[in-house]
Amino acid sequence: MHSKRGSVHLASFLILALSGARVVPLRPTEQAKKPFTVADEIGLTLFGTPNGLPPEVHFSPDGNYFAVWTERGRLDLNRVEDSLRFYRSQEVENFLGHSDESQPLSPIWGVIFSSDQEGPVINDWRWLADSSGVAFLRRTAGGNQQLVLADIQKRMIKPLTSVMATVKSFDVRDRTHYVYTVADPVPLQKMRDEGHEPSIVGTGRSLSELLLPDDPITTMIVSGRKYLWAVVGGKRFEVKPDGVPSVLFGEDLALSPDGGSLVTTVPVPEVPPSWETLYPPSFASSPYRIRAGHADARSRDSSANQYVRINLQTGSIEALTDAPIGNDAGWWSLGVPSWSNDGQAILLLGTFIRSTDQTASRPCVAVVDLAFKTRTCVEMLKGHTEKGVEEGYHFVKDARFVGGDRRRVLVTFNDHQDQPDHTIEYRRTPEGVWQAAAKRKRVHDAENNGLEVAVEESFMDPPRLIATNKQRSRVIWDPNPQLKNVELGQASVYTWKDKEGRDWRGGLYKPSNYKEGQRYPLVLQTHGFEEFQFRPSGLFPSGFAARALASTGIFVLQVNDDHCATLNPEEGPCAVSGYESAATRLVSEGLVDPEKIGIIGFSRTCFYVMEMLTTGSSHIKAALITDGFMVDYLQYMMMEPGSAVVNEADSVIGAQPFGVGLQQWLKRSPGFNLDKVNAPLLVVGEGPASLLSMWQPYAGLRHLQKPVDLIMLNTDEHVLTNPAVRMASQGTSVDWFRFWLNDEEDLDPTKAEQYIRWRKLRQLQATN
Repeated sequence: MHSKRGSVHLASFLILALSGARVVPLRPTEQAKKPFTVADEIGLTLFGTPNGLPPEVHFSPDGNYFAVWTERGRLDLNRVEDSLRFYRSQEVENFLGHSDESQPLSPIWGVIFSSDQEGPVINDWRWLADSSGVAFLRRTAGGNQQLVLADIQKRMIKPLTSVMATVKSFDVRDRTHYVYTVADPVPLQKMRDEGHEPSIVGTGRSLSELLLPDDPITTMIVSGRKYLWAVVGGKRFEVKPDGVPSVLFGEDLALSPDGGSLVTTVPVPEVPPSWETLYPPSFASSPYRIRAGHADARSRDSSANQYVRINLQTGSIEALTDAPIGNDAGWWSLGVPSWSNDGQAILLLGTFIRSTDQTASRPCVAVVDLAFKTRTCVEMLKGHTEKGVEEGYHFVKDARFVGGDRRRVLVTFNDHQDQPDHTIEYRRTPEGVWQAAAKRKRVHDAENNGLEVAVEESFMDPPRLIATNKQRSRVIWDPNPQLKNVELGQASVYTWKDKEGRDWRGGLYKPSNYKEGQRYPLVLQTHGFEEFQFRPSGLFPSGFAARALASTGIFVLQVNDDHCATLNPEEGPCAVSGYESAATRLVSEGLVDPEKIGIIGFSRTCFYVMEMLTTGSSHIKAALITDGFMVDYLQYMMMEPGSAVVNEADSVIGAQPFGVGLQQWLKRSPGFNLDKVNAPLLVVGEGPASLLSMWQPYAGLRHLQKPVDLIMLNTDEHVLTNPAVRMASQGTSVDWFRFWLNDEEDLDPTKAEQYIRWRKLRQLQATN
């Protein structure tokens, strides 16, 4: 029996045949591909995390195995599914040596976990030192994280902590030597108990904490305090210096090779006044700086943190640098501390070193040599300025001892967001000076004895796992064979200059039905562009849907946003200049209809979108913002003094919103200039706390009788992973811009109410 669709094709075939037309049936490979949809994107198996982190492929310490992590969404089950696949290195070498074999290479073992909870299911995985397995944090059915071990010899999963404990971070050497932190339940319980009291003291607390005590975002902030536990020689105990539990706030844990001591960061309880000048921010007006004063050691109010070494048995704490970490003063870097194999040296990322001559300094990648009691800088960090970054700036992402040798350090960095990582190896001379020995592009994700394993992908090409040796290269695994039947469309790197002459770069996605000489709508997607990763959304899956939009006949430009200096009054105007210049050029090239331009903002770039709607000269037909920073008065007043939102808003506006400074806010804050907004705006909050922070543009436009719609996603995530929530976010973005730019509606009957609202907004827009 033919399906209805098949019958139509058969009828067409018969009509053509009877009319005398020459009929040439399509071969299977010539069948029309189906258009790419949001559902296709959610179902993709990807090697990198949704928040943009690169793929993870790691060899075991002995080089005999390697493992690779992947994640995909299961819309059919509404679950996130993570996997770890384990390969034996020798089998891969054999596979490379027999290129005539057509069968794909199978892993020796794989573990798959899925969860209806939000966020990755497998987190922070790493090999044991003896290569017998991999330890990682597994998200449980209740939403906690449990530390578990994947035993590669026994092919089984072994829990290392209780399923009831909420493990926040860990480090491990072997099965009997590891450390982990557990969230302190007391603040949360206290906050919940307050609900039964006749009154609650609100002084010094956030608005969301008082109004939304059970919101996941609130609980995450309140439960930032963590207690340290250790397992040494198989014995489990809580680390209690002087009988008092260790209170930690950071995530960086580095366990020594013998499993007896730990390097981490702790708040400085009494910040000396001299630190304000000895360890200054990277530029004078930066809101991130060290501030002198006393802080409760059991709170996270200190303006400075420092690296320390904790003896796990005695609980004694030793300061390693006697100086703060660089991030506290706005000198940004990533990475965790690490030990040399002999346990005699510790590598620290982004830390100041105690000033011996009482002059101001800058942070560096540093090595603390325990044997010789010295602290030396491997590489000095360069930082941000009022107008951008220092010459020669690069962002340090990681550093480690090469082969555990304390005389060799490999620093991983990148120069721009859309460029691949590079590495520099430094070697220590006999005189104790660190010298750069080699710099190269970091192409491969893992390498061992000539065998290299990499994830090969770009923003145009889906990912594949590739193995390479000196003779040949072969695909080990193609995780998305279904894409052979999907039309991905065309994409290319697009460059332009703004009116100030700054160079901009992004990814341009062509409409799937593109015809030369025809003009199409355009959607500008903001907040970064990653040329070397396959991200069909454009980058983040919160609100963005580049390829799905392109498949509906819309040009999409995913804009890199590292061209403008942040934390100053020129940040917003700079972003607007870049967006407008891109749109103007695409219009001048005959590609884009100037009357059909939309824009999407997420996180930081919600401010940029609101700035464009209130100050820009381009005609924007429709806009969308999701869960972001907007430099508006309501967000400011919701936050505690000294918080990041408050400090950054003061820097962007150039004043506090009080007294004379209020005049600057009235002029520069988008929230006070909503009367200038002429485009329909969709405001999206991610959970109640997010919605509250996004309320001002929605409420203001409603008061002004301007078209605005409001949606709250039922989530506590910022970068979305839950399949159903992603469909609500990304699918609504596609619907919103199809409606306003293409005058199209999805015929799905479940969306009828959505279009009733939007048609009313269209009438309101016509009236305005």
